[in-house]
Amino acid sequence: MPLKSSTTRLARTWTPAGVGRALLHTAALLAASTAVVWTLTVFSPVAAGAATAGALALIACQIPRRDGTPLVRAPGLLPVLGEIVLFGTGIWAGWVGWPLPAALGATVLIAAAATTRVPTWIRLTGENPGRAKRTAARALAAATATMVAAAALSPWYWSTAAGAALCARPTVQQGADDTWPDARALDQREADAENSPLLDAARAFEGNAAFGTAAWSVPVGGAATGNSTSVVLTGVDGLGVYDAAEGRVKWTLDSRTTGAFGWGGDDNTEMNHGNRVHALADTLIVHLSPGEGPTGRARDALLGFDIETGERLWCVPGFTHLRVDPRTPDRVAVFDGSWSLLDTAHGRTVAALDIGPTPLAQVTPEEPVRPMLSPDHRTSEQAMLGGGRLVLTRGPAIAVYDSADGSLLFDATLPAPRPISSEYAIEEGHAVYNVVADATAVVVEVASNEGDFGSRNVRGTELFAFGADGEQLWHRQAPGPDQERALVLANYDLSGPVRTDDGIFVTDARAIRVSDGTDVWEAGPDVRTDRDRGHHLRHGFFYGHIGEDPVPAAVDMRDGSPVPVPVDADRLDQGSAAFLSHTALPTGNVFARSTSAGSTETVMFGLPDPLE
Repeated sequence: MPLKSSTTRLARTWTPAGVGRALLHTAALLAASTAVVWTLTVFSPVAAGAATAGALALIACQIPRRDGTPLVRAPGLLPVLGEIVLFGTGIWAGWVGWPLPAALGATVLIAAAATTRVPTWIRLTGENPGRAKRTAARALAAATATMVAAAALSPWYWSTAAGAALCARPTVQQGADDTWPDARALDQREADAENSPLLDAARAFEGNAAFGTAAWSVPVGGAATGNSTSVVLTGVDGLGVYDAAEGRVKWTLDSRTTGAFGWGGDDNTEMNHGNRVHALADTLIVHLSPGEGPTGRARDALLGFDIETGERLWCVPGFTHLRVDPRTPDRVAVFDGSWSLLDTAHGRTVAALDIGPTPLAQVTPEEPVRPMLSPDHRTSEQAMLGGGRLVLTRGPAIAVYDSADGSLLFDATLPAPRPISSEYAIEEGHAVYNVVADATAVVVEVASNEGDFGSRNVRGTELFAFGADGEQLWHRQAPGPDQERALVLANYDLSGPVRTDDGIFVTDARAIRVSDGTDVWEAGPDVRTDRDRGHHLRHGFFYGHIGEDPVPAAVDMRDGSPVPVPVDADRLDQGSAAFLSHTALPTGNVFARSTSAGSTETVMFGLPDPLE
């Protein structure tokens, strides 16, 4: 039964104010529905279809007949609840899946429409409501107020101010605790590590040219970093800083943020995020990212700690990406819509980089197709910090800046790779995928693609090298059709997995001299470096992973011959039951083993004797 006569309802509807409210309401319904469907498409087409059906049904409940009654009759409470849920979900979905201007516009529109709908929602619950309906009406009003408040706060949630709140969260404690115990001698074991193949192998290893003997072990695991005196192990929510020589805990950090550095599974397994903690000289850089905005808007904070004492030196909030170079410890590059250089001693901005005068400005940046699938999705410009330079790339264009002051050194637009065989057709596009830099040159890897960054064809890969003032030093194509992958440095990670040592860098199966592009050596079939897990070059050795199922390895940089590692991965029950990781540090090598049963153990091997 209509609440009022048809004439009264239609008269009220067709007044200017009524038409305005109707248009505002319709626009809000469409905006909220579009945002929800847009976002759910990332998760599941089925969920997106169900949301579409629900939104259409709700909209049908609002379409009036000639007599003013709804096209689809439903109890008044159902459309009201449906609208509140749709409006609230639409605001959330807008901030998740849309750029900032669109999300803010949708939030304002939906909040305004919700405010004007409150009287209508109250009337729909009945003109003379009983106690139950009055309670429902009050609950609806409270839900609406909450939704409007959430809409007002949504821009702040992903703002720099929210990131600044993270600065005060972490707590530092001196010395060991139950989570981060002091290290012990290899013959002192936990009860569940009596039959540890990692500790057995460590005790038996006598050292060689690439690895020293085992120094200590600790019954925890995680990603590692360190400097000349300290080793830093990270867990899911915190980290422990150990004395590299003795294994004594110097200090620990509790992020007080769930999943700050990784995540834990239901089966007791843990996975650490990469590139969250970095030791740069005497400063430990900690990237706190508790819940990245899937569109890249940050609630992140970058903190600097004294690696010896744990004293917090500075905190910088509001960025989404970080680039570091252990050999450029006084600078880091951060992205907050554009790239900037920070001083690691004080956290101050040294330079904000302007790509306007460079060829990068002429290349339209690609938007991530599904940004929610990866919190660390591509930025508008890729970046690599190394060799005293910050290299930005967008499509086939590069701009090279001095990392000391951010001054532009040179820029260039790279030509499309030429097919090395008539079997390979010329692709639609090309882009810079990786960069190697040292003090003498910048080496750029260019590969063809099918028109977007993610459709790379590794068969069309070439290397270009530029000197300090931008002159081209050399250019290489793949040696032949049967070696089209020979020059591939990595797949898509421009954050610096490829490093140089003594003017040499390593590709999949060869070492190349930076200065002239000539091969130093070509590896045999038993040495195939894993391009995407990164590696470290130290004292004439390459440390990383090799093989189709990557295992820890060391390679002599003089001739490409493999060096025996302290731990044979095949003897550690690899596969689904256990995982072995390896990190090379200035003070030695860290091997960590974790199992699906939840046990972890880490062994620190010291430095080897110097090469003769």
